[in-house]
Amino acid sequence: MAKGDDTIAKKRNKVMRKKQNSKTDRASVSARVAAIIATKKRRKSGKRRQCEGMCFSLPTLDDPYNDRNGKPLKSKISKKKEKSEWNKKKSDKEKETSPKKSKSNADVDELEKINEMIRSLKTKKQIKSSLSVDDSEKWEFEKSCRPSKFLMMCLTEIRDGLFSSGNYSQKEEKCLLSNHWGAGILRSFASGNDILWTDGSEATREQIAWIACTAAEKIARNQKAGLSVSGAFLLYLVSSQEKTVKVRSVSKHLKSLGLHSVSLHPGASIDHQISGLKSCEPEFIVSTPERLLELVALKAVDVSSVSLLVIDGLESLCDGGYLDNVKSISQTISGKCCTMIFNDGSSQTSNEAAESLLKRSVCRLSLHDTENKAL
Repeated sequence: MAKGDDTIAKKRNKVMRKKQNSKTDRASVSARVAAIIATKKRRKSGKRRQCEGMCFSLPTLDDPYNDRNGKPLKSKISKKKEKSEWNKKKSDKEKETSPKKSKSNADVDELEKINEMIRSLKTKKQIKSSLSVDDSEKWEFEKSCRPSKFLMMCLTEIRDGLFSSGNYSQKEEKCLLSNHWGAGILRSFASGNDILWTDGSEATREQIAWIACTAAEKIARNQKAGLSVSGAFLLYLVSSQEKTVKVRSVSKHLKSLGLHSVSLHPGASIDHQISGLKSCEPEFIVSTPERLLELVALKAVDVSSVSLLVIDGLESLCDGGYLDNVKSISQTISGKCCTMIFNDGSSQTSNEAAESLLKRSVCRLSLHDTENKAL
């Protein structure tokens, strides 16, 4: 072997021995000691890690021993700011979780009212849990006397339509949007009671509007619940052609919301009315009893699934000899149907007719009484 090859082999063997020795040394010492040895070797070789602050920063007057590793000192002002922000967040959380502290007697009264409302809601929940399925459905509808957003939208549609026709005053508008008897209609219809108006007059435009909007809200609820609505929902019986025009002049303004109404009376040809009923499926039917029975006999209209029957002007219907027709129409309606009667007189005949037509528990309403009387 040449001299040069011999020296190369010696050097190679020396390197291999060093590697083996270093492996045995690391295995013999602990991990902490091995880390110290490794840092010492790096320091001697001139290599530095980025995490070692002494390699990249020098001691200063503020930090002579370089304890902060070159990081800037937080000033007192920034500490105060952080403290104030932390306090702010804490106070915001407390505001969200706990009610405001009352400083005056008025605030104390308000808090007491809120607590009473919460207690009453808890009792209502307990009562509701003890009810059956049908009773709980009634409870859901009865518990709030406030009209829904959809009902208010229907009322505003009718108001705007009446204003555009030019025969509507601001006084009538106030009665339409803010009254005490509207909630009575909602409550009675929800609880399944029949309604008898004790004013001794026919329905006003405001009452017609509330009846139509209550029916519209119930239709919307049924559609939301996935219940199929077939046939007319509201049947409105009147004694003359002029009254059918009056009622439809109010209910027709709900057409923009997808609710159609038709008026059936002897003043128009029966063929024209049959074609009109075929072209659309009306939700509201306003009719005289005589013409309605003619169309039912011809199977042009089906009123068996009506949910709300309104008899407007019972005294006039009795005087015109339509009482038997009204009774036969009422008998053709199958299923649950709420009956509402406006008796425009006080004769014995009309009173007896009202008693025979109202089959369920009766709620008496009036435009003037602030309280509703149920029988």
